[in-house]
Amino acid sequence: MKLISKILLVIAIINTSILSAQETTTGDAIIHDPAAKNNVLIIPFETKMYFSDIDGDLSQKNEMDFHEIKAMFRAELDKNLFISLKEYFNPLSFYTMEQDVVQKELTYIYSSIGYKYQIIEPEVVEKETPAKKLFNKIKPKEKEPQEATIQNGEIVAEIDNREKFMNTVITNDNLIPNLNKTYESTYYVFINQLDIKKSADDAYKAAENQYKREIKVHYTIINSNTKEVSSGAIISRFNSSESDINKIIKIHFPLIAEKITQKLVAPTLQAE
Repeated sequence: MKLISKILLVIAIINTSILSAQETTTGDAIIHDPAAKNNVLIIPFETKMYFSDIDGDLSQKNEMDFHEIKAMFRAELDKNLFISLKEYFNPLSFYTMEQDVVQKELTYIYSSIGYKYQIIEPEVVEKETPAKKLFNKIKPKEKEPQEATIQNGEIVAEIDNREKFMNTVITNDNLIPNLNKTYESTYYVFINQLDIKKSADDAYKAAENQYKREIKVHYTIINSNTKEVSSGAIISRFNSSESDINKIIKIHFPLIAEKITQKLVAPTLQAE
């Protein structure tokens, strides 16, 4: 199936779930139901923020090129977030807008943010097995690397292997206020980066060898006051022999989307 057909299919599925119209900062007025749930705008990752070392296998298995694979993952992640958020909020998706307008909107957003790596303890979403439970019990806590020192006239620095995620930093103070005028959103979910790679945890692979690949979604949630509500990375692992892109999406994207949604649900309930 060609790229355009897949993207149109995703857009059609999302559109059937939307209960109210949307607008853009260059478009017409939004129609909102006063009794509707809080709006949440989903901001997909920039295309340059997709990193995968298994696209060769995916391409061969699914008869898709690299651009189609990236576009499908980007659209499907947005769709799964939309579906997950809909139970608690009124999600807004750029995949429901005209593509020429979307380009202008996203260009403005992406030019108004930056990215910064931060240390985290990533959350893994998957069913535990006895081997993983044992590994989680005996896994030592990673120590912080020592500061660089000079030995025999040479700088000696310890490699920092701690898990990191890419966080979004707002560089344009007008971004959220302008988005507020357009979308009247209470929250903005930024998908900062998507990694699909071999698992970086060698000890984990030794504990249960069939899990050699992982999906890592970096996210940041910001409220209408430009305050960060939550940020981090969600990881879901899958068998190294699995290269069916539809199965990967069907199994793992809902788990990741639900985890990100729960990051929004908790502070919302506390505020009530």
